[in-house]
Amino acid sequence: MNNASIPALIFPAISLLCLAYTNRFLALTTLARGILKEHSVAPQPHWEVQLINIRHRLHLIKRMQMLGLAALLLAALSMGLMYFSVPWYSGEITLALALVCFVSSLATCVHEITLSIDAIEVEFKRAKVPEI
Repeated sequence: MNNASIPALIFPAISLLCLAYTNRFLALTTLARGILKEHSVAPQPHWEVQLINIRHRLHLIKRMQMLGLAALLLAALSMGLMYFSVPWYSGEITLALALVCFVSSLATCVHEITLSIDAIEVEFKRAKVPEI
């Protein structure tokens, strides 16, 4: 395996993550539209809490997607730098930056999942579902 093929190893992972992030985004926007419609007819205090949470999560998903795309672009740039034998450190530094973006995207995803759990906990408490 030559050096230029090493950055290519993260392409499938980034592509799958971006697809998963897009699915989360679409599900949240659908949920938000439903809650907003219901809230405009009969405002409920708990909906405001959920809408704030959803807005925050949508911004996190945007950040996750941007970091994932930055990782993809940096990995592609890294491949080009390594392929054209630009000084060795250029490609490796660019690959390191791609990996930092990739890991940051995953860390942001963990934070968004935590907020997702917090959001459903609000509904469980409102419905008086016993804690486990």
